[in-house]
Amino acid sequence: MQRRATVAIVGRPNVGKSTLFNRVLGRREALVHDVAGVTRDRHYGQTSWNNRRFYVVDTGGLIPRAEEGIDALVRESALIGIDEADLLIVVVDTRTGPTELDHELARLIQRRNKPAILVANKAETPDGGSVAAEFWKLGLGEPMAISAIHGIGTADLLDRVVERLPDDLATQPPSDADLRVAIVGKPNVGKSSLVNALLGEERALVSPEPGTTRDSIDSRIVWHDHRIDLVDTAGLRRRSKTTEAIDVFSALRTLRSIERADVCLLLLDATEPISQQDVRIGGRIHRAGRGAVVCFNKWDAVAKDSDTTRKFEERFRDEFAFMRYAPVLFISALSKQRIHKPLETAWMVGESRAQQVATSHINRVLTQATERRPPHFHGGGNGNVKYGVQVAVRPPRVAVYVNNPDFFDRNYLRYLNNALRAEFKFPGTTLRIELRPSSGDAEAS
Repeated sequence: MQRRATVAIVGRPNVGKSTLFNRVLGRREALVHDVAGVTRDRHYGQTSWNNRRFYVVDTGGLIPRAEEGIDALVRESALIGIDEADLLIVVVDTRTGPTELDHELARLIQRRNKPAILVANKAETPDGGSVAAEFWKLGLGEPMAISAIHGIGTADLLDRVVERLPDDLATQPPSDADLRVAIVGKPNVGKSSLVNALLGEERALVSPEPGTTRDSIDSRIVWHDHRIDLVDTAGLRRRSKTTEAIDVFSALRTLRSIERADVCLLLLDATEPISQQDVRIGGRIHRAGRGAVVCFNKWDAVAKDSDTTRKFEERFRDEFAFMRYAPVLFISALSKQRIHKPLETAWMVGESRAQQVATSHINRVLTQATERRPPHFHGGGNGNVKYGVQVAVRPPRVAVYVNNPDFFDRNYLRYLNNALRAEFKFPGTTLRIELRPSSGDAEAS
């Protein structure tokens, strides 16, 4: 699997970086205001252009010589963004023309030998193009005149971005592991402690300070003759708490780890209430279609009675309604309580994701489900299920051929999904139903 490229938008304060970021993503994500220095933390998103997907990072206004205060923090943060990116979009302002800060930033980028596209923003006026030409002197190549706020020239910019993205990005080599397991969760839930407990050695740094792990670390373990790669990921913070660029890139690395994993162990702190960030991380796993095992860690520190486990399970099902298929474990990485369960369950989920079901069996379940509860009138007609067939694994996906997909609402799709899951279980993995129009004379084989 090829790693997605990262494009960082950099420039001095108040040149329109966040406006361009929002334009590139096609949605308003970064705070935009006409006061310099609004962007202090980093924002990132995923987008695609001409079938090429990549990450985009919006950085704070860079003052190259800042040595103290918030400007120094923003400078350090932006420098990390520059070093981590595969391509830079350097934004300058045609309304002011080249400034000394622009020259300093250009020299900084040249010293780092980073590929860059120079963008002269706010060029919506008739003389914008001629003013843009003044930025040749920065030594970063031909300036592209655009207006981020009006969308002028941004399509051409994205064409050039895709052309300049390197083709030789680090491609994840074919792994000889039988299973890749990513350990994810917000900071300080015990991810590194769990890795160490599973490995039986102090492989990962463990500290009570949140955010100790900044990068994703792979370790190999042999479990019952199976080769399993463990990925200890950096904790995913809430965006409002991400005050350093390094946290943004840690989050990006974590998302990449989720994308290339087979199964994710989602660690929750049993001593704390489930947070919205816990749910967001679960949502990342779910949308990526990866297997999921939920582990309430620090279970040794929880006061228990005969009903404690049930209450925690109910709490999880309520908060993670979209991921009720995930097995729930109660462990303590510190005391090694039930420490054998995560790998055992992850392996079971990995097998579940690869499960292939016979077409005849799927159709028997669909027939029984539609007889029990026929589709009701929706979208201008009554739905009629013709047949279904599994078309993919990891995660399993079932194509259901119908008379008209518009005649089926979301609730009925959920009903069919539950009927299939009740029969075939598919523990720990999403089961996706894809409605397809029948040709009218097609029949299940």
